Amino acid sequence: MPESFTPSTGSHTSNQVRHISRRRFLATAAAAGSGLALYAGTYGRHEYEIVHQAFAIRNLPDAMVGFRIVQISDIHLEEFTEAWFLEKMIAEVNKLAPDLVLLTGDFISRGPRDFSVAWNAAGTCAEILSTLKAPQRFAILGNHEIAVGAEHVIQPLEAHGTPVLVDRFFPIERGSDRFWLAGANDADSTLPDLNRAVPDDPRAPVVLMVHEPDYADYVVQHPRFPLIDLMLSGHSHGGQIRLPFLGPLILPPGGKKYVEGHFQLGHMQLYVNRGLGTVGMPFRLNCPPEITHITLTRA
Repeated sequence: MPESFTPSTGSHTSNQVRHISRRRFLATAAAAGSGLALYAGTYGRHEYEIVHQAFAIRNLPDAMVGFRIVQISDIHLEEFTEAWFLEKMIAEVNKLAPDLVLLTGDFISRGPRDFSVAWNAAGTCAEILSTLKAPQRFAILGNHEIAVGAEHVIQPLEAHGTPVLVDRFFPIERGSDRFWLAGANDADSTLPDLNRAVPDDPRAPVVLMVHEPDYADYVVQHPRFPLIDLMLSGHSHGGQIRLPFLGPLILPPGGKKYVEGHFQLGHMQLYVNRGLGTVGMPFRLNCPPEITHITLTRA
């Protein structure tokens, strides 16, 4: 007699299909993750954005209406910003032909590579920045400058024509009209002295540079706060990696509340630049490097 035939239930085949599907899903996910990392580490951190931002300033003198400023921040040369990329950004700034360039800290990085990398990068960064063609430029310090050694960064910057404001102010003038540019010391690793950084009787608008944007909450409580019209910061990098529904993933102390863009704090405006470089890892996703092109108008 012929052997009886028992139809298959298909359970073995179904288990095999499920196993293959799971394996294929994991392989696809791994490939997608690798592709995303490759994009974030190459294109993502080099696809920059020029942000055009107008600030209406109370009592802005006639000659300063239309005054144009470019802000760049958080260069982090060599870790991980390449010299060629900084040179490209400088060329873009020069095309904008601003009246003033402001550099809001972190020219180099303290780690993860050997200390000598940051030490050597300070001079290289200062030399590249000397190719800026704006009539004036000024800088402040960031937390990485303090970690490496403030004077080691200040010296080459100033030797190459970039004055560094450490709790100091300076008049920006057109004829007899002016506004005051104030620069605070790094707020993460030191204690800025706003009584020295901001003039006590300015009789003109005041633009304050502070590396850490969350320091704004201290500024609004300070007696000199009524004198300050605009605060410019960096430090946060905009979070570097921004995912849908999750938002920014990498935020440093001092840059967790005011992450990027424009904020209004009473009469004072705060603007947070996303920076050019990265820290921790050489990745940017949905958070491009930023050059901010600022135009002053009268409120």
